[in-house]
Amino acid sequence: MHNLKGPFFLLFSCLLFSVTGTLQQLAPEGHTPVVITEVRMLLGSLTILAWCLFTHRLPSNWSVVPWKPMLTAVASVLLYQLLFFYSVAEVGVAVGSVVAIATTPLWAAAVAFLLFRKKPSKFWVFATVLAIAGVFLINFGGGLQAQSVDWKLLLPVAAGLCYGVEIIAVGKVVEKLNPETTMLLEMGLVAVLLLPVTFFFPTKWIFTTGGILVSLGLGVVTAGIAYPCFTYGIKYTSPVVASTLALTEPLMAAALGIFFLHENLSIPMGLGMLSLMASVIVLIFDKPSQSS
Repeated sequence: MHNLKGPFFLLFSCLLFSVTGTLQQLAPEGHTPVVITEVRMLLGSLTILAWCLFTHRLPSNWSVVPWKPMLTAVASVLLYQLLFFYSVAEVGVAVGSVVAIATTPLWAAAVAFLLFRKKPSKFWVFATVLAIAGVFLINFGGGLQAQSVDWKLLLPVAAGLCYGVEIIAVGKVVEKLNPETTMLLEMGLVAVLLLPVTFFFPTKWIFTTGGILVSLGLGVVTAGIAYPCFTYGIKYTSPVVASTLALTEPLMAAALGIFFLHENLSIPMGLGMLSLMASVIVLIFDKPSQSS
């Protein structure tokens, strides 16, 4: 059961993450990826701050914060948010989400090996092969919605790289801090850094009924609740395995894109989603080891 604690929190957080792209598509006219990112990070950090104050989770000694991996995580999540939202706008919710998260395990494994010489387990290799097969089936099964594979697909691939680096960096931070404080600092710093830029983009849509509902969904649900759960899962799971378990996010996102945004679904795309699900199941039953 202890081995399932990390995967459980990761899967739950990814379920919440999965509505991010759909919420962006449902935002009122005039929204932009920059403002969407700022709203999500600001409301998310305020949600976590309220929780930390209520539960007394803030550290008494802030000198224990490992600033090098923390700032790496901040830069990575800022770039990931912008690249992800732009990729959703360019290639759709299903493809943008699947490609971004499905390439993350490869990037995470590469970064972990280059920096720490950690080799992934055989279970991870098998799961990643299933994941890659799933991505190919989804893309060549109509996921690109009749678009040709061009430079736009580099956006979610780059987002996957940023996500992989963030997971590695956060894994180092939670060795010193609790998950709530880790995410409070990460999202709070991103919100502060991005705030001046938002003045150059329209923000009136935020103050409409639809804008308020979308903002609360993005900030409270997909950030304030989801990110601490994800970080808690990383605390009990290796970053490389966590990055592959994150594949449940594009599965749910693709389903939302299909059923609510009427994005196309074909038999190969459905088989690809099943392949991704199989990769997650393999990892859940992988036993923790030093190599992972």
